[in-house]
Amino acid sequence: MGAEDPAMPRHRSLLALLGWLTVCASLFPGAALADGWSAMKGKVVVSDAEFRTGYGSDAQMVAAVRKQAKGTIKGDGAWTMNLMVFLKEPAGATSINIVYYDVSVKPRDQVNFSEVAVQASQKIVQVNGVAISKDLGFVKGHKYEVLATRLIGGKEKVYAKGVVVLK
Repeated sequence: MGAEDPAMPRHRSLLALLGWLTVCASLFPGAALADGWSAMKGKVVVSDAEFRTGYGSDAQMVAAVRKQAKGTIKGDGAWTMNLMVFLKEPAGATSINIVYYDVSVKPRDQVNFSEVAVQASQKIVQVNGVAISKDLGFVKGHKYEVLATRLIGGKEKVYAKGVVVLK
């Protein structure tokens, strides 16, 4: 028997650690993802289909929301979109604003907004069936930033943002 390579004990320790982490991740899959909110916080996800509720786990919710996300919504002068809003922190108030900025023009132009009732501690807000149209100032072919905000001391505080193009 020859002398053992001095790097072998470290190599075995590293393999053991990686094995232990793999076992922990399989036993506690939510711990790796943290939770649905942590994985998506600060994002507004836009879809042309309504978001559902009652997911079996946070991982299933995140996978479904990501799969359903659309960067483009189709319509003919009128569009219906659905929003899943992951606030970066609880709003601390009973309402937030969903604000639409046309970013196809410089400087960006606020086109519209709507107030949405929330609980002060709420972190995920689902808003299905948002109807927008050219009559409200929206333009086919333009790109819009969709923000979840609150006005605090006269300044707009952004809690989440997303982007959508109207086709």
